[in-house]
Amino acid sequence: MRRPLLLCLLLGLPPALGWLAWPWLAPPKPGEQEVVTVFVEDPWRSNTALNVWQARPGSLLIFQGRDSSQVVNDYHLSRRHLLPPDSARLVRLTPGCDTVEQLTALTKWLERSPEGGRVTLVTSQAHLSRSLAIARITLASRGWRVEGQIAPTGDNRPEAPWRTLRDQLRSQLWRATGWSGRPIPAICS
Repeated sequence: MRRPLLLCLLLGLPPALGWLAWPWLAPPKPGEQEVVTVFVEDPWRSNTALNVWQARPGSLLIFQGRDSSQVVNDYHLSRRHLLPPDSARLVRLTPGCDTVEQLTALTKWLERSPEGGRVTLVTSQAHLSRSLAIARITLASRGWRVEGQIAPTGDNRPEAPWRTLRDQLRSQLWRATGWSGRPIPAICS
């Protein structure tokens, strides 16, 4: 009785492993669209993102964060006269309560652009490795090339390694089901 079960598990294992590994194996789409995205909870991140964006003519800048964070970010940038006058290449993406949800929202938003390209995540040094781990599952599995840019910030507390593993699992769950593992309805605190 156990042999057929073992055989079924073994036959199902290679496709399952292939699916799980796809984000690291997926060939990038041939597109050349440049996207710079930043989590706006820290205005210093946004400042760095603006510098990266301005150095890449024709690129798209995506500010990600809740409405309240977007308002604070705009206030700080406008006080320093850093908000770009041309907002045609500037997008404010508000869905998501945490990094996984923000990156899945970005992935869904970028799916409207079939050509693909490169996404640069701008965040603090402590947050970068976890953000890239999530983005490689959500964005790279859809053919986007992903890279990171460190923004100098005041908060560089190291993150616990288990958070990266947890968020990678949540990202794989999102790939499989469209749900990020956040309780429904998700209420951002």
